[in-house]
Amino acid sequence: MSPELETLDQLQGGDMPLSVIRQVYPDQSRFARGMLGLLGAGEVQLLENAVEVPKWRWNAILNGDLVGFTVSLTNAGAARIG
Repeated sequence: MSPELETLDQLQGGDMPLSVIRQVYPDQSRFARGMLGLLGAGEVQLLENAVEVPKWRWNAILNGDLVGFTVSLTNAGAARIG
């Protein structure tokens, strides 16, 4: 199973910290690319204090300090694995 599908599968159980999702991916580069793909497809949401993070911040967050950010599964993401 790809890290992206594993991410969607894990999120079926509820929102997860971004730092935990990072562990699903083999390296930082793969993590950033995979998460940008999931976010761009609308399959997950990146949240900070329960508020959706704007698209222009995604890259900096995914390549920086992951603490304080949460990932949430969207209906599109649930449909992809459902």
